[in-house]
Amino acid sequence: MKRKMWQSVFAWLVPAGTPTPEVPPHREIDAPLTAQCQRLALALGMEHVAENVTVVWNPRMRSTAGRAWLLACMIELNPRLKELEPQHIDTILRHELAHLVAQARAKGRRIAAHGAEWRKACADLGIPGEKACHRLPLPSRKQQARYLYQCPHCLTEVPRVRRMTKPMACRRCCKNHANGRYDARFRFVEKTR
Repeated sequence: MKRKMWQSVFAWLVPAGTPTPEVPPHREIDAPLTAQCQRLALALGMEHVAENVTVVWNPRMRSTAGRAWLLACMIELNPRLKELEPQHIDTILRHELAHLVAQARAKGRRIAAHGAEWRKACADLGIPGEKACHRLPLPSRKQQARYLYQCPHCLTEVPRVRRMTKPMACRRCCKNHANGRYDARFRFVEKTR
């Protein structure tokens, strides 16, 4: 019942009648952190966020420290944060809660993920000057570039993890020889490895 109010705030995101996502079975709810988010949201006068917010640990996260799901009013945290200093968990938690607060304040307007509204919410939550990306020692996943493309004009090579699905051209050649516009003469050609 309490999620219906939250759904009305974000009704523009999903068509009416779409069921609210539940916490998937592989995620573990953290009651103390959920209570902390509720207290922080109430301190800002965001009762509907406080009523609906849930904090979970997602063991499938690798390099991402946290993620906020607007429709579900859920904050996911990387379990590897437990191995770091407690202040890192608090900062990431406030960072993600700021996304929920900023969107709730926007009342359905589309806002930038780390724009002015989010920065204001961060300041209100006690983390002014917060950056969009973390610098925590979490493992990053490196993927091997399987495709190699080359500009037929300047011979610049571009390694890619995924195959190009749309025509793409060399930016430097298009800028220098086509006034910055796409020109098929500089379209990347796939090289065999």
